[in-house]
Amino acid sequence: MPQNKSERPHKRAKLEQNSRKAYKFSNAADIRRALQNQDQNGQIEALSALRSTLSVKSRETVAPQDERLSLVVQWMESSPGAYDIFEIWEGTNQSSSLSLLVSLLSSVLTLLSSHFPYHSHGTPIIKTLLSPKWMRKITSYFSGSNELLLVSLKLLNTISHFGGGRERKTLYEAFPWDIKTLAKVAHMRRRGKGDAEDVLERPDIRTYYVLFILSFIDPETSSLVKSTFLEQQKDIFLSIFKGLSQDPYLIVRKVLEVCWVGLWSDPKVKRTMKIGLFAEITIGHLLKLYECTAAENANGDHIPADLVHHFLLAICTRPGLGICFRDRGWYPRDIDADVVDEPKKSGKIYNKILSNILKSLKVNEDARQQELALKILVACPELVAGYWPAVALTLEPRLSSKWIANIAFFGLVISQPVPVSSFLIPGNNIYQPDPPPLSTILESILPSVSTKVHFSKGLQSTSHLVQHCTALALARCLTKLSCVFRTFQDVESALEEDESGQWTRRHREVEREARRRVPDFQVVVAFSQIKVDAKEVKLALLGESAQRLLWLYHLCFPQIVAEARFDVGKLLQGLVDASQDTIREGGNVCGLHNLKQLHVLRLLQESDQFTWSGKVANSSHTYLHALLKMFCATPTRAVRSTLRSLLMKTLAESILFQEHPDEVDMWLDSLPTTSRGTGCEAPDGAALTDESDGVATFLDDCAQRCIKTPYRYFEALRDLLPMENSAVDVPSPLLMTVLEQFAAKLAGKLLTPSDALAIAGFVRRLMFKLASKQRDLTFLRIFSGKLDDAAMPENLFSKYACVTAAIRREMSIMHTCFSHFQGVRRRSDSSTSPEVEDFLTKVEGVPLPESSSARIHNAYELVDWLRFVNATLQPQDIVRLLVVVERFHPPALKDLFENLHPANSLMWEGGDLKTASRQLLQVLSFDWMFTQSSEADMANQQCREIMLECLFLRSPTRVQIEHAVCIIAHDICSIMEQESLVCDLLLLLSAIMQRALGELSKEDGARLKEFVLLRAPSIHGLSMSRDLPDAMQEALCALLDVSLDPSSEGDRTMVSSICTYWTECFKASIRSGSLQMGRSIMLWLRYTDPNNLLNIIDQACDANNVALTPSVLEVLEFALDTLRGSFTSASSRIPISQLLRLYRALPDSEVLEEMIAVAVTSHLPPCHDGRHPRAKTLNFSLSPRYLPASGSSQLGVLPSNFVSRLFQKAIWTESTSRIVSGLVYAQSGVAKEFVAWFNSGAWTTIPFEHLLPAVHAVFDSLGGDAIDLFHDTVTIALFDRMLPQRRHPEGLRQLCIRCICILIKADVTRKQQFASLLQKNMQRLAVDQSALESVCIASRLQSFSPLADLVTDLSERGLHWAVRHFSGPEGEDEEDQLILAQLTKIAKQGFKAKTYFVEPLLTTIIQNRLADIVALDIGIALLQCSPLKPVVVNRTLQNILQHPQFFKLCGSEESSRRDLIIRFIAALFRLHPTNTCQPSHIMPLVRIYGGTISASDRNLLNIFRLFEVERLTPISSILVKWSPSPGISISSQLDAVQNMDPIRMLRTCHVFPIWRRMSDEQEDEKVGLDEQVYDPLFVTLLVAQMLTHHPPTSSLEWVQTFRSNVFSLLIRCLSAKDEKIREASLGLLARVWKSVELSDMQEKQHALYIFNLLKNLIKPSHDGPPLRLPSFASLILSHALRGVFYPSNFIYPRTARFLLQRPELDVTDVPMLYGMLYGSSDDWKKERGWIVRFLSDGMMSTEDWKVLKRRHTWDLLSSLVQSSIRDQALRRAVLEVLANLTSNVQATTSLVLKSSLLSWIEMQVNLPHINEDTLAWLKILENILTTANTTKLQRATNGQWQDALCRCLSLVLQNCSAPSLPILQQAARVTLRLSLASQTSIFHLSDVFMVVIGILEQLEHRIDFSKSSFVNEPAILSKPPYHGHGLHVQPPVPDPLRAWGGIVEDLWQASMGLDENFVKWDALTGRLLHWRGIVGEDGSPMGEWARLEAVRVSRSSITNCVQSTQMA
Repeated sequence: MPQNKSERPHKRAKLEQNSRKAYKFSNAADIRRALQNQDQNGQIEALSALRSTLSVKSRETVAPQDERLSLVVQWMESSPGAYDIFEIWEGTNQSSSLSLLVSLLSSVLTLLSSHFPYHSHGTPIIKTLLSPKWMRKITSYFSGSNELLLVSLKLLNTISHFGGGRERKTLYEAFPWDIKTLAKVAHMRRRGKGDAEDVLERPDIRTYYVLFILSFIDPETSSLVKSTFLEQQKDIFLSIFKGLSQDPYLIVRKVLEVCWVGLWSDPKVKRTMKIGLFAEITIGHLLKLYECTAAENANGDHIPADLVHHFLLAICTRPGLGICFRDRGWYPRDIDADVVDEPKKSGKIYNKILSNILKSLKVNEDARQQELALKILVACPELVAGYWPAVALTLEPRLSSKWIANIAFFGLVISQPVPVSSFLIPGNNIYQPDPPPLSTILESILPSVSTKVHFSKGLQSTSHLVQHCTALALARCLTKLSCVFRTFQDVESALEEDESGQWTRRHREVEREARRRVPDFQVVVAFSQIKVDAKEVKLALLGESAQRLLWLYHLCFPQIVAEARFDVGKLLQGLVDASQDTIREGGNVCGLHNLKQLHVLRLLQESDQFTWSGKVANSSHTYLHALLKMFCATPTRAVRSTLRSLLMKTLAESILFQEHPDEVDMWLDSLPTTSRGTGCEAPDGAALTDESDGVATFLDDCAQRCIKTPYRYFEALRDLLPMENSAVDVPSPLLMTVLEQFAAKLAGKLLTPSDALAIAGFVRRLMFKLASKQRDLTFLRIFSGKLDDAAMPENLFSKYACVTAAIRREMSIMHTCFSHFQGVRRRSDSSTSPEVEDFLTKVEGVPLPESSSARIHNAYELVDWLRFVNATLQPQDIVRLLVVVERFHPPALKDLFENLHPANSLMWEGGDLKTASRQLLQVLSFDWMFTQSSEADMANQQCREIMLECLFLRSPTRVQIEHAVCIIAHDICSIMEQESLVCDLLLLLSAIMQRALGELSKEDGARLKEFVLLRAPSIHGLSMSRDLPDAMQEALCALLDVSLDPSSEGDRTMVSSICTYWTECFKASIRSGSLQMGRSIMLWLRYTDPNNLLNIIDQACDANNVALTPSVLEVLEFALDTLRGSFTSASSRIPISQLLRLYRALPDSEVLEEMIAVAVTSHLPPCHDGRHPRAKTLNFSLSPRYLPASGSSQLGVLPSNFVSRLFQKAIWTESTSRIVSGLVYAQSGVAKEFVAWFNSGAWTTIPFEHLLPAVHAVFDSLGGDAIDLFHDTVTIALFDRMLPQRRHPEGLRQLCIRCICILIKADVTRKQQFASLLQKNMQRLAVDQSALESVCIASRLQSFSPLADLVTDLSERGLHWAVRHFSGPEGEDEEDQLILAQLTKIAKQGFKAKTYFVEPLLTTIIQNRLADIVALDIGIALLQCSPLKPVVVNRTLQNILQHPQFFKLCGSEESSRRDLIIRFIAALFRLHPTNTCQPSHIMPLVRIYGGTISASDRNLLNIFRLFEVERLTPISSILVKWSPSPGISISSQLDAVQNMDPIRMLRTCHVFPIWRRMSDEQEDEKVGLDEQVYDPLFVTLLVAQMLTHHPPTSSLEWVQTFRSNVFSLLIRCLSAKDEKIREASLGLLARVWKSVELSDMQEKQHALYIFNLLKNLIKPSHDGPPLRLPSFASLILSHALRGVFYPSNFIYPRTARFLLQRPELDVTDVPMLYGMLYGSSDDWKKERGWIVRFLSDGMMSTEDWKVLKRRHTWDLLSSLVQSSIRDQALRRAVLEVLANLTSNVQATTSLVLKSSLLSWIEMQVNLPHINEDTLAWLKILENILTTANTTKLQRATNGQWQDALCRCLSLVLQNCSAPSLPILQQAARVTLRLSLASQTSIFHLSDVFMVVIGILEQLEHRIDFSKSSFVNEPAILSKPPYHGHGLHVQPPVPDPLRAWGGIVEDLWQASMGLDENFVKWDALTGRLLHWRGIVGEDGSPMGEWARLEAVRVSRSSITNCVQSTQMA
């Protein structure tokens, strides 16, 4: 008896040791013998021993050789299904025995499940256990003892995991989920706390229960089982989350892992179902795990809180995944343009679940929950606005940890980035025209939770910590506000809005509202001025936050600051002190002081009230003085950069620098950077103070003087400027003030020696900087002379000789910089002086000071020593000095190098710059490196590379590069007589230009080139110089090579003035007859405009031969070579007669001959010889000159002796061949003259590759007449030369083939002789060498019946080649593709190949190229024309079906490959059906059959039906194992039906193939989604088999069958056109109806009601099948039936209410039309979309149109679209309805005549957003043209409907923003149909043509015309009428070139109906001829006809011209 539930479970007594030894199991007999023991105790002992023997530990791996497994297998073989265990089980009720039996079965199944071969032994056991009888037994134990319950759950888990879950579906169906004890089981944990690590090793009852539930959603479970389980047992699944926080870590991890991998990562499980499971309640259970923060293992990494945190991050923070929906940022979910600013009371958002989760997160207590909340708000910006009132954070300032945490979290939320992506139109990079709502923006920046009050109170708090936290939070808000303002400005700029723009208005509204929510500015000012008696760190923190707030207020609210009259200049006071050494040593507060400085400087930059000329309090200095001092003193790069920007902004706006604002940068770079300590003295005793202070004071004084009387200094500047030189750039007048004051103060002894030296150094550096900006140094030399006069020794300091010498040294350096390479460089050879040696030795021994300021002072003391030292230094001294300075302070090296005298050239050797490190280059500058270089350094390439690396080390700007170029240009100008040095400088300049043009933008690069070549006087002078030495010319050529691109129009225009100068020089030379500047002229001719070159050639042609000297001819040759790239334009300018005159002077010029060839061919049609142009891009813009419009031709006036001179040439070039060929096409007389010359035998000395094009031209132009002109011997010799040979070039092989075919066809008398010669020649060559000729000749002669044997022989050689080719590696070149294309063509035209050629080819294709589309196409063609024997066919079929990749290839997504393979198989089956229709051949096909409507599946179904006819055996016996999914095993037809994809089945109901027939003859029609639609014929037959053999028996099976939507499809079949399908479907539905009546499923009454409605609709038919049911009736009933079994679908209550409200369904009415179209519920948009889709799906026939017409449905839809312009989804859905309507003749005609459809379309295509639906409109227009009753329309509208169609087409194409080839293909076909229609207005049609050709020209640059197109047939395009499904899908374009050719042919054919004067006729004809040249004669018969006609017209025009000339 089972024990009492209240008692604790007793442990079973352990068996005695001797009893255990009594049972040893070595084989199955031992087991059976032990189990047959009749004694109950003995039986228990045997079971216990057997269980112990077979027990398997958790996670143990069972090896195949395991003894336990072998023992179980033997046992199961002797006792199948373990029937002896079940006998014992059935005969006992003892709890201990039952536990042993259940546990034993669990162990047995575990062992058998370990390896696949043994699964068959376990399957009978599981089937027995899952039977109702035994399942009741197992579940009854749930109310028994705990041990029995535990082993029962273990057994269920074992069954669920058996064989990877193969029986899980059966287990789910067998398990009684409604038992009441499950709720108790979910909470039965093991008492006491055991080791957490053993929880999965020894699971308790709850653990087994959780694992059992999880097994139904783990990754191994099929998606269908998961979905069914979660839909029907949702509460049971959710029960495992209750109390999950009490489970161990391992259980929690298991649950979350399975939920993520098995549920969230399975895309086949509907997301709505997943979200329904993880709603707020489930997430609430998971949030409790955040409280489990203690680690459960020794390593400390098993923390449940971390586990659930990462899980929630995964499902809550990634938009589009988990429960996180992708929202619209700050835009509401349902936006209404009229009330966009009003907050919605209903508050619809995308993420309601996350919004509720946020409310329950404890963000101020747990860092994990805070992170989760922040990431949710980042992922869903829409939640921020509603978050603040929901959570009600305590933000009132108070000194508490909770408030500090709250205000910190508040700042983090506000700091989230602005959702800029939501401002864009979805799927586009265009900004939305409407801004987000004002309330949402403000709540995300400054929430309305008493923000102003709290912030004001916090800033005025007595607690400094509260003040600091408040300031930080407010700063975050203002920073976010500034980001929003910047984003709004970007949007306003992109949308080009004015003051009335929506974004501009919203910008002002946000600013106005934000001002109300921030504290008053006076509060912030008071906070910044607060006196803090505290530590330095606290003071620095408060000061930094205060300055940050002031800056942000200036940035965001400039008007508030202006109203407060706050003196921003006062903030500068005290900032200079922060830059001194004391601050450098400030430790922790240094960074805060730097930040404070940054805030103040940024504030000043934003302020409009700050002026540099304002006076500092209690001082005579201005703010400029303070800024300059700070700029010199600060070591922080960010502060220095901000200071530079501020000074440049403020000074550039003043009168000092308003003319040249970029000059401020040079003044700042010239400021001193030396740092001196107190007490520094010069060697003469002069006190040395900080240089920056003296220079700043001096400049401040000068600026004040200059600003007071600026015109005085302007006049002084004007007096000093050389007026005759325009290249001088006027500097700032402040420079004259500096000169005046420096001289005055020196003369008046008003400067200290230290300040005088500092000012002299500053001015010297400034002069050098200005030299890099001035194009002429005259002014600077004058200025430096006056400066030198002011600093004469008598004006300096007589007491301080060292300082005086140092000042004079500065003047000397300044003069030397202006004359860099002019002075004589001398260096004393004496050794280092003793004084210098002693000093250097002393400083080298100085230890490194600990203080950073002391190290800096020491470094700059050494710089001062260099300035004062009198002794001459040597390079080794500089080396030692550098080492010491670098040790002290590396940045001081810059000052050290700048103070080296350039005359001594010590920098390169002393600094060892040739091996300089990157760190050393960073402190150097290019200008000083260049100035310090000598001639030897400049000649050294390594030195030039070092200078280049230094210049580009920091990514210089264009202005900086121009300054470097300017310095080089100055030196070139000054040393023009030094040839080698100029060359070196030009090489350096070339390197700079090459590097700069590679790094700068295109615009900056163009401006730099202009500066170098045109604005630099020295370079421009070199370019215009007539007597440059050769070396200089080469260097200049190198500069031009890297600077200019001869093919660039911009570059040619830039240097056009220079090029014009040299062309004029050349013209003068031609006139004078002497040329001395040939090399210079050729240097610039490369960049000369083609028109100027043509003028040169014109003049040369007109000159006499005496003037054309060899030097002139050399230049002419070069000019012609330059024109090589523009021959087409050249030939249009120069008459051929002039070229021939020039040809007499240059008879050996290949370039001129090529130019004549181009001139000749330019007067002929393009591709006139039918050859491929072989160019990536083709120029169609030129009007062809081959038409007789002009009435004259230059080819008609050629000199009579020109042709004969060509024939007399001993050496022919390619150009010669082109000239002769062109003349042959142009004049028939030339052809005859060529034949006569040919008959003379002179052709034998000419290379055949140059001769063949002319021969081909004769054959092509004269045809058969040419054969009669040739002598017999010549013809035979010529034919022999054209035969395939190894040495023929690739390009001439096609010409040989064409000529051979022409000869054979034209020469009737010798055709057999030619055929014999050809066969003999082929036999001599290997197959691989002559395969191209074989197949091409065979293809051309295939229709020539007298040579059938020759064609067969050549074709079989092609097959032989194909066998070898397909046996080799994959991959074809262009020749192979052409051979295969021709071979396919031959096979398709009925070539009768011998079996012994076809069989090996088929075998090779199957073995090696089954995935090759071309090979399969050849194989299919050969099967249709070759008499293969049955045994061969069978063997071939078996090879395919047994191919190792067969199932992979047939299951691939590439439908074209699958279609061809199945077509191949179908062709084999039809050859000998009696032999091929074998079960072994059919079985593999069942596996690849998908049951869809695709062509491949229809072919397979036809094979199955052929099998039935031939074998007289139903296919059902074979299809019983058919599975809709390859990975699912099926046991019956019921399983197959239930596993069919319900979504695909529903799609079949929507896209119902009404054309499907039950008979074998199928119409060649396709629906839009081939593989996505089931075949209703197959589904009908499958359901019939299911109802016959395996009908559903239980309620669950019936529900699952209904949920597959097959019965909905059967109802839809009642609308089919085929009577047999309707009859079969009706019979099946009647049987289903009867079966449902007998079932007990819950949905029985609902289904019967629908079936009864259907029964009432079926009209009885006494003499035939049932009448067709209207589509709308069958469709609504299909939806209603589906809704019964998918009640969660939104349409279910609507269809149910509609059907229940009426006793019968009216088939003449549109169901639910008004209620859904004009609904007012919350789901009105869904309803409207559904009914429009319903109308589209139901419009399938004329009867359906009558139903729609009765309710004026189209009028309703058209008005609805008109009123909802912005609803793109609605517009697209209505277009699908219109596409289906225009697919019907009656509907189309009625809409055009009675509903003004064309006028409505014309209005619609003028609306915005139409460009997104261009393809759909084009298809609809073609539908109208195709289906409408044109006769009726013509009679009713008098042809006006076609004009309206033209206007619509033109507007559609004009509004297309993204044209593509598919769109253009569609447009071309519509245009062609319009042109073929009668009485179409030529005026409107011409407009259409102009638009279409314009789009064609736009797309042509994307096409590669150099490729060949070898497709035998054009791509099969879908044919009209086009239906709604797939209307908006652009088809792929596999071959853009072929698509282009088809478009050109359609347009050219359509243009035939236009006037003769159509402007685009020439362009279209040229394109057609090019297309004919690309694809050949067979590829474009239309193009071949046009070519022949164009050549004929051209020849007639030239002949008329010749006759008129002779008459004249």
